[in-house]
Amino acid sequence: MNKFYITTTIPYVNSKAHLGHAREFIFADVIARYQKSLGKEIFLNTGTDEHGLKVYRKATEEGRDPKEYVDEFAEQFKQLMPLLGILPEHNFIRTTDEHHIAASQEFWKLCDKNGDIYKKNYKIKYCVGCELEKTGSEIVDGKCPIHPNLELEIIDEENYFFRFSKYQEPLLKYYETHPNFVVPDFRFNEIIQFTKEGLQDFSISRLKAKMPWGVPVPNDNNHVMYVWFDALVNYISSLGWPASAEATAGKPEESYFSQFWGIKEKPNALQVAGKDNLRQQSAMWQAMLMSAGLPNSKQIIILGFINSGGQKMSKSLGNVADPIEILAKLKSNGLSDSQATDALRYYLIGEIPVFEDGDYAWEKFEENYNASLANGLGNLFERVFTMILTNPDKIDLTTSEVVNIDKNVKEWVTETELNYKNEMENYRLLEA
Repeated sequence: MNKFYITTTIPYVNSKAHLGHAREFIFADVIARYQKSLGKEIFLNTGTDEHGLKVYRKATEEGRDPKEYVDEFAEQFKQLMPLLGILPEHNFIRTTDEHHIAASQEFWKLCDKNGDIYKKNYKIKYCVGCELEKTGSEIVDGKCPIHPNLELEIIDEENYFFRFSKYQEPLLKYYETHPNFVVPDFRFNEIIQFTKEGLQDFSISRLKAKMPWGVPVPNDNNHVMYVWFDALVNYISSLGWPASAEATAGKPEESYFSQFWGIKEKPNALQVAGKDNLRQQSAMWQAMLMSAGLPNSKQIIILGFINSGGQKMSKSLGNVADPIEILAKLKSNGLSDSQATDALRYYLIGEIPVFEDGDYAWEKFEENYNASLANGLGNLFERVFTMILTNPDKIDLTTSEVVNIDKNVKEWVTETELNYKNEMENYRLLEA
């Protein structure tokens, strides 16, 4: 299969983008560029998550219409992509797009048809920051440890639920038969253990009277979809599903959706997410796909956090670094637009660990740029280029090949290329 699909998570639009978002976009872009260099046709998906209580409350606080509010922030995220050097052919999806809304409703119908959606009354402790229920083991000192500045809220109402518990064994079987499904392996072990401990059905709707900003539930005007159910569908609605799948009925392997997302026997989709998205991406979403009768993802790549002062960089905590401000600061120091973009990209893939948490500070940024990029790679490039110019008899400029290359050098170059490819295939970008 000469197609390659990779998607980031899609951030909430309740505030501006921060460095954590930029890092996720750039990481996916680097992987996509690598696969493109191998001759594959790529589909790089990004976008914005525009429904849910967090967004609705923020718009209401500012006295604005929710759609007007999300339009403004979605445009900011969209304009950020070229500033970060993201491939211009990337796809940018919004969960308020008409096609996405229709796809979410069709997905709901498939799960409902399979008997996996039902209604019940329930009472939970809820973190608005995570947009997730929090159980006893996930609460520290009465708070969500990821959003300790927010009070947990009590939700007590009748909602629709998804039969997550039904998919404990199917998920464990999928994990067993796909041993590289989640990387790194310690995150995979986490989700396997979580699944083994038993899955609880989760709410997938909210009462419209209390929270009207969401995708309408099919055949029930009193409910809107819970934001996670709607948002996760973007990974396939971005590919034109279900229309693209239906267009080649009887030949699923030929559909645009199947070429990029894959078929059940050969999943093809890679998803990039932060560690706070592990459960949603590698368990909840996979169970939803099984319920809808669709292929699972091929692999979930879980990144560590970018911290600031030892805490996760978060809009709700107010400790975020703005990538646009960082780029502006670099340009004020004499860098061109492209140089500033390269400096930011190099820092986020060459200084921040991929799978572990890393800490951002401007001083570290400057040190990384001066020591590694300008003095390290910059000087190396200048010296090699000077050698080429001063030794024209040693280079065949029509083919860019070195004449009479030393055997040891040739072996070293070959070994280096193989090592580079191995590191890229395993997403170790710093090493690559």
